[in-house]
Amino acid sequence: MLGLLAPSATYYFAEVIRGAHEAAARAGARLILRISDYRPEEDRARTEGLLAAGAEGLLVAPAWQGPEDRETYGDWLAELPVPAVLLERRAAPGSPLDGLDRVASDHAHGVLLAVRHLLGLGHATPLLVARGDSPTALAVRAGYAEALTTLGLTAPRPVIDSVPAEIDPNGFERAVRALHEVVVSGQASAALVHNDVDAIQIVQRLAELGVRVPEDLALIAYDDEVAALADTPLTAVAPPKRQVGRHATELLVERLTEGAGDEAGEEAARRHLSLLPRLRVRSSCGAPPANTI
Repeated sequence: MLGLLAPSATYYFAEVIRGAHEAAARAGARLILRISDYRPEEDRARTEGLLAAGAEGLLVAPAWQGPEDRETYGDWLAELPVPAVLLERRAAPGSPLDGLDRVASDHAHGVLLAVRHLLGLGHATPLLVARGDSPTALAVRAGYAEALTTLGLTAPRPVIDSVPAEIDPNGFERAVRALHEVVVSGQASAALVHNDVDAIQIVQRLAELGVRVPEDLALIAYDDEVAALADTPLTAVAPPKRQVGRHATELLVERLTEGAGDEAGEEAARRHLSLLPRLRVRSSCGAPPANTI
């Protein structure tokens, strides 16, 4: 029996869970699930519940929303009594958690794909509109800074902070107005927006303000959960979520079946596996739709 702790069973993590479930079934293992609802203080109790239910190995995606959560609520993961694999989370270099197996999307690569695509269409440096409330959002922000450094570019303005429209309507409107101002002033003609839901709502609100996608603004969404369903299908960076779940489960099963070590009695090395996102080109950048990049 394998246990899986996830912060959510919807949106991004639904595909991760599906990939894990499929891999567990192929291995003849049962997968049981606990959800923390993005409450990092609940992670340990939920994990203990998985162990009490009989889990012999664990797939763990902690509910961290920032580095402070990792520092406050992460140390216990390094002391688990069974093999464990981190899902879509990265430990601080040199920390006890850094010695765990992990499988995660390389979001810096995904951001670089998006920036290069927009540059290739003739746009100046694209700006970033992003949330700051999850490890993925923070990784996208860090990836954006890294991409600009790699390409020798300067951002047209600081990152525009996005928030969910249903939670903070005023904050959402401020983000839209900031993006609108940059576009109509000619400072930028392209943007990367994390995440899909924000991107769709931003496109709708910009249209009400007279800014059209892709005619006035080329836009790429990040996550590719619902980007294809927008009125103008959105080009999107697609992290390999299902494959993250699959590879992590296969690695965990391998840990449980490998025995004491190799022929020389040496324990198998821990693995940090980074999977590369793809760019799915649709209509929101003005380029002819394609399959993937």
